[in-house]
Amino acid sequence: MERLRTQRNLSHHTLQAYQCDLRGFELYASNASHPWESSEIILAYVQALTQSLAAAPRTVRRKVACLRGFFRSLVQQGTVERSPFDDLSLQLPRSKPSPRALARADAIRLAVAAWKAVHSPTKLAEFSRDYALALLILLSVGLRVSEVVQLKPSDYEPLEGGLRVRGKGRRERRVFIVDPQLRGFLSKAAATGERACLLGDGDIPWTTQAFRQRLHKFSAHAGIVGRVTPHMLRHTAATLLLEDGVDLLFLQRLLGHENISTTAIYAHVGDASLRRALEKANLLGALAA
Repeated sequence: MERLRTQRNLSHHTLQAYQCDLRGFELYASNASHPWESSEIILAYVQALTQSLAAAPRTVRRKVACLRGFFRSLVQQGTVERSPFDDLSLQLPRSKPSPRALARADAIRLAVAAWKAVHSPTKLAEFSRDYALALLILLSVGLRVSEVVQLKPSDYEPLEGGLRVRGKGRRERRVFIVDPQLRGFLSKAAATGERACLLGDGDIPWTTQAFRQRLHKFSAHAGIVGRVTPHMLRHTAATLLLEDGVDLLFLQRLLGHENISTTAIYAHVGDASLRRALEKANLLGALAA
């Protein structure tokens, strides 16, 4: 874990997940009949994950990747001679779940409710001006909730509307707020006193869990049926931007994806824009003309 922390520059959440994965394997290996460094125990463990525990394909792949790296480190340190993965050819399950996003009509409802809270803030924490501004940022540029709660006043550039974002693996990127109203409110927030956070409850930054809970209440107040999560707003921004013609490469940079294949999961949701493009082209009509 210390090597991952210092050399790989992984996020806190990823490190926690890997540590949990290693502890899970340790518990399984302590009750298994095969040696803990053998190929047999890896196969048995994967089978237990997929069948007995019914773990999601994505979870299985992460746990196996963690173990593969763990044994690679042990070989480099001389703790074991060979990695049990050297003799294995695993066919792990794959899944490509569709990103859950709000319909455009629900996104409009949420944006209208957020703007109303911006202009007429109440004393309720979940309807505060800062919280409404954070929702509008999520909807417009698709930040992760962990990125929003980390924003500092110095991260906002009023002249261009630039916003410096700290993403996964401590990677930084720059996005742009283009809505004039939102830029004006963020400029005021950035210029107010010596706050530790750009948006928050006074000088106290939000936790990601508290933000999720508030979003659930706020979205219900806006008339949206079903539970809404911050990551759904990220997917919503990506989906709507893609449907409105934003290039996938620009979307990759906006979302902070290291690999464009991650961004490509949104490509299938562009059905509405595809239909509009085909209707506009009207190929058969043009051929018959």
